[in-house]
Amino acid sequence: MNLRFISIALLFSMIWATASNLSAQEAELITTKLQAGYFKDQANQERVVAKLLRKNERYEPFPNAEIQFFALKDTSRTLLQKINTDEKGEAVLILSEELKASSGPTGLMAFEMTYAGDTKTESASKDIQVSPAQLKVAFFQEDTSKFISVEAAAPDATGAMAPLAGLEIGLFVKGTFSYLSIAKDVSGPDGKLVVPFPLTMPGDSAGVITIAAKVEDNDIYGNLESWGVINWAKPVPIEEKVRRGLGDTDAPLWMVYTLIVLLSAVWFHYAYVIYLVIKIKLAKHHT
Repeated sequence: MNLRFISIALLFSMIWATASNLSAQEAELITTKLQAGYFKDQANQERVVAKLLRKNERYEPFPNAEIQFFALKDTSRTLLQKINTDEKGEAVLILSEELKASSGPTGLMAFEMTYAGDTKTESASKDIQVSPAQLKVAFFQEDTSKFISVEAAAPDATGAMAPLAGLEIGLFVKGTFSYLSIAKDVSGPDGKLVVPFPLTMPGDSAGVITIAAKVEDNDIYGNLESWGVINWAKPVPIEEKVRRGLGDTDAPLWMVYTLIVLLSAVWFHYAYVIYLVIKIKLAKHHT
């Protein structure tokens, strides 16, 4: 009787230990999160970007992890590509013309991104659905007033491009490393947004400036960007800095001044020695 009781107790202990071990392993899995977005740039290149994050004390980029990109159409799910994340945790899928052509008459595209996980990290997935739109930046003048015009369009039910009303568009001056915001508003019923041109904005030496129109994180159209270049800005002359270097024709000023002081001291001593010699000779004649 005691032996049977001991056997049952050992069996329950083993089951409890196994369950505790499994629970501990599950609890140790690192939480992951997958973000995704659609982007269309100035060159009309379209891409889907997946960003994988893992949580330590806070969410951080998860590099060198495999992301699977799937195209969703009706009830089908087609694997497009497997891409490893970079140091920023991003995996980028460039959309080919074949893929865009198979998206349907209205251009609506649906994608799913998945991370399978492993023994240390949880799996994650994200799906997005986007309708490609386009922006066009133009400039016009009425009397003495100058304006920026942005035209937004998207495919209608027949697949033809139609004006896109009510789309929030930001206008920026494009710099070398950043964008300076100058306006933000929504497109009108004709799909156009018109704002005054910032005449006091500095450009290059010829007054050339680049205006960027951007749609950011739209639920339907994703992220869009288009540029326009015009020479209406305030010209800023190029300031040429005079540099004096050892390899230049002109020596550095500190070296010039130092040489002048040294040579002056040498010639002063020469003159003083000659003065003393003359003084000694005159003294001999008087004696």
